[in-house]
Amino acid sequence: MWLGYWFIAIFAFCASNFSQAQTSWPETNTSATTTLIRGGWIFDSLRDERRRNSGILLQGDQIVAVDTAQDTVTINSKLIQLTDDQTILSGFIDLHAHYSLDFFYEGRVDEAYYNSLVYLANGVTSTWSAGEMNPQRIIDQRNKIQDGEAIGPRLLSSGPYFGGFRCEYDVKVAEDDCVAWPNDITDDEIRQEVDYWTNTGIRSIKIKQSTPHETKIIIDQAKKHGLTTTGHLANYLVEYDVSTLDAITMGMDRIEHQLLLALSPQEADPNELAKIIQLMIDKQVYYDPNLQMYGSVNLRQKHIHDMIWTDEAKYFTPYAKGLLEARGSPPPESDWAEYRQRVIELLELYKAGGANLIVTGTDEPVYTTLLAGFAYHRELFALVDAGLPNAVVLKAGTINGAKALGIDNLVGTIEPGKLADIIVVNGNPLKDITAARDIAHVIANGIIHNPNNLLQSVENRIGPKNKDDHEFWMLEIPPLRRENTSSR
Repeated sequence: MWLGYWFIAIFAFCASNFSQAQTSWPETNTSATTTLIRGGWIFDSLRDERRRNSGILLQGDQIVAVDTAQDTVTINSKLIQLTDDQTILSGFIDLHAHYSLDFFYEGRVDEAYYNSLVYLANGVTSTWSAGEMNPQRIIDQRNKIQDGEAIGPRLLSSGPYFGGFRCEYDVKVAEDDCVAWPNDITDDEIRQEVDYWTNTGIRSIKIKQSTPHETKIIIDQAKKHGLTTTGHLANYLVEYDVSTLDAITMGMDRIEHQLLLALSPQEADPNELAKIIQLMIDKQVYYDPNLQMYGSVNLRQKHIHDMIWTDEAKYFTPYAKGLLEARGSPPPESDWAEYRQRVIELLELYKAGGANLIVTGTDEPVYTTLLAGFAYHRELFALVDAGLPNAVVLKAGTINGAKALGIDNLVGTIEPGKLADIIVVNGNPLKDITAARDIAHVIANGIIHNPNNLLQSVENRIGPKNKDDHEFWMLEIPPLRRENTSSR
C-alpha cells in the first residue's frame, strides 16, 4: 500500500526557456559579499516608526549591523545609496500564497518557477503555500532556491491539503468522498500522512474540509512534529466542517478567511464573535482575512487604479492569455454585504487588542489574467481601505507573518543576526500604502535583484504555449491508497 498524496513533478517547459530567463538575472552576491545600504529611511516594525537610516551592513546572507556609521566601501563590497524619499522594509511574507492556475476548468495546478519570480519582484521574499495541488513541484523548486540553483522567494511549503479539498471542488462537504482523502480514512493513515509530509520539510499544515475528528488528529500529530496548523473551516454549502471555536480549542494556530459564517452584518451574532476574538487573543491565534479575495471583482471596480496598476496579462503566453480572457469577467467572490461582515470581524479583532495577530495572505488562485504576486499589494491596500493603520498593515506583512510561522528569529525585522531579506521602496508607505509596490531593490537571502529585470524575464512565459501543451496544466488526483507497492 502506498499511503500519501504524491505528485510526480515533471515540468513541461523546455530547458531553453529556463536558460533564457536565467540570463536576465545579473545582480547576484556571493556568500562573501559585503553590502552597505546607506541613506533613506527604515520602517522599524518593532517600534512602528519610520526613522532615518545611517547604514545597514550585510555580509553574505546576513544582516550584521544596523544604524552603523561605517562609511568605507572597499573593492570587495557594494554600496546601495538611497535617496531621501526611499524606505527600507523587511521583505514581505505571504501566508496564503498559491502558485496554482486553472486554464481549462479541469482543476488548478501549481507552477512555481515563473510565479516565484513574480512574487519576488513584488517584494515578497517568503511565501507559505496554503495547500498545494502539486506539492512535489513546490518542494522541488524550494530545494533549488535553497541550493542556489534557482531564483525566488523562500518557499515555505505546506504539502497537500489535509482534508477533502485534495479533490478540489469535487468535494462540497466533508461527507462527500474523495479518493485522495477517503471518508473511511483511519487515524493511523492521517498520522502517517502528517509524518510523511513533515519529513519532506513542510513548514505548516493546511486543513480544509475535514471532519472534527480528523481535524483533531491532524492537529495533534502536527504538534508532535512542532508544526503549526491553519484552517479554512467552512465548506461550500455555507456550513462549518469545524467551527472556529472548536478549531481553536483543538489547538489550531491560524484561522483563514472568516470567523463567523454570517453572510451579512444582520446575520452575525456579535456575542459569538466577541467570544471567538477573546479566545484568539488568549491563545494567540493568528488571523488571515484575505480581503482582496473576498472583495475581488467588486473591490477592484471600486478602486480600479489602486488595485490594478499594471498589465499583468503580459506575463502569460499569448495562448494562455487568450484562454483566460475568453472566459470574461468572473462573478464576485462575495457580495458587498458579506465583504462588510469580513471587514467588521477584522476590525473587531484589531480593536480588541489583536493587531499582532493579523497576517497578510493573498489566496489568489488564478482564473483570470491577474497574478498572485501582484495580489499581495491588493491585499495591503484592502487592509488599509478597511480601516487598519498603515503601520499595522506593514507589520502584518512582515513581523506578524514571521511569528505566525515560527521564523521570526530569521526574518520579519531588520536587525543584526537576521537573514538579509530587505526591500527598498520609493516613497513612504506609512503615509501611502501604495508606495509599498513601487519597489526599487529586492534583497532576498543576501542576493540583490532588480525587480524590473525579474518581471521582464517572465513576460509571455506563464501557461501553456499552444493546444498541444496541456499535459503539465491538467490536474491529476492520485488516490491516498495505492496497491502493490511498498514505498512512495
